Amino acid sequence: MFLVSLFTFHFSLHSSAQSPLISYAHYVIDTLASPYMDGRDYVDSGEWKAATFIRNEFRKDSLLKFTNSYFQPFFFDVNVFPGDMKVKMSDSTLVPGKDFLVSPFSGSSRGKFRIYKLEKNPADTSNAAIEKLLKPLQKKGKKKKWKHTFVAIQRNQFSKEQYQFFRQTLEVTACFGAPGCIEFTHDKLTWDASTTQSLYTYLQMTGDFPKSKKATVTTDIESRLIKNYSTQNVLGYFRGTSVPDSFIVFTAHYDHLGQMGNGTYFPGANDNASGSSMVLNLAKYFSQHPSKYSVAFISFSGEELGLLGSSFYVQHPVFPLGKIKFLVNLDIVGTGDEGIKVVNATEFPKQFDELVKLNDEHQFLKQVSPRGKAANSDHYPFYLSGVPCFFIYTMGGIAAYHDIYDRAQTLPLTKYEELFNLLVDFESGF
Repeated sequence: MFLVSLFTFHFSLHSSAQSPLISYAHYVIDTLASPYMDGRDYVDSGEWKAATFIRNEFRKDSLLKFTNSYFQPFFFDVNVFPGDMKVKMSDSTLVPGKDFLVSPFSGSSRGKFRIYKLEKNPADTSNAAIEKLLKPLQKKGKKKKWKHTFVAIQRNQFSKEQYQFFRQTLEVTACFGAPGCIEFTHDKLTWDASTTQSLYTYLQMTGDFPKSKKATVTTDIESRLIKNYSTQNVLGYFRGTSVPDSFIVFTAHYDHLGQMGNGTYFPGANDNASGSSMVLNLAKYFSQHPSKYSVAFISFSGEELGLLGSSFYVQHPVFPLGKIKFLVNLDIVGTGDEGIKVVNATEFPKQFDELVKLNDEHQFLKQVSPRGKAANSDHYPFYLSGVPCFFIYTMGGIAAYHDIYDRAQTLPLTKYEELFNLLVDFESGF
């Protein structure tokens, strides 16, 4: 019932003058990035709702199943924040996602705590400076003192290497017995996901150290580590007309970051409802335009937790990986003002040159820019297994990424149709 209502809303929100391709993309993105999906989370089964939606779209377009189901089940651990998410700095109530983030590996935290500032000279970029800074936390007999204290740092006082050393030390020592740490930062707040849970809470807050020496932080944060969460990849295909034993494969991950407590969710419109919509649009196209090769479509879960869905698939392929002629992974394709970046371009120069040639002929995109190999999306487990593949993402436009602002309403789809046409032409060249 919800999807019917959302579909109606979609067509009232987006102009009927748009092409069917763009209208369908909006429908998919609006659905996957909606509050109903809760950021495709693991608390209220948002990721399962998303997988079910994709499966139903596969059914509508009559994709064939590799097994008796479109689903490929697997399991992982995941740390979630299912309940309260309240933080006050002294008497000021902070807004989750806007004023602060709780790091995804954090444990629960409830209480009022004093703040101990770890202030340093930014000019001293040695790790010895960090060791000196942490000495008071390591003194014997002081652990009781830190039980009621959040230690705090100012991120811009630390070099990159110092920051990494500090974070590693915190993890090894479980924050020296303190219940938590606050990182004050001027950088954009960017969230993530975790398969583990620490014994302490790590908060990132916008701005500077509090001026008051008596500043306190009050927390009410619920964290829960779910063991062996049941999830699934979603897969289907169309049989090739003349070479059915060889496959062109299009992939995208459908999972995102979920909720950070009640009432705060990460929509994930660009990352990666946009890529999921492109895979579904391609499936719709090939349902009407058969290829000489079989064309497979795979939607992965667990990408945000470390490429878990694609890694599982590579370990349990439903057809031999050696039968893949080429794989294109689509992740963050909702803009395109500055063209596209092609990861693995340097690894497969012949196929990259073909992409560039097609783009030059038809002037689809401003540029098709090369990038080397990188372990930054679901193409990578396939690459490590010898499968020729690209990972394509768009450049330019909005800067929303892993935050509460990556919404369907502000995703422009600037060169979405042009990228679709480039991908169709690229496939037809095999």
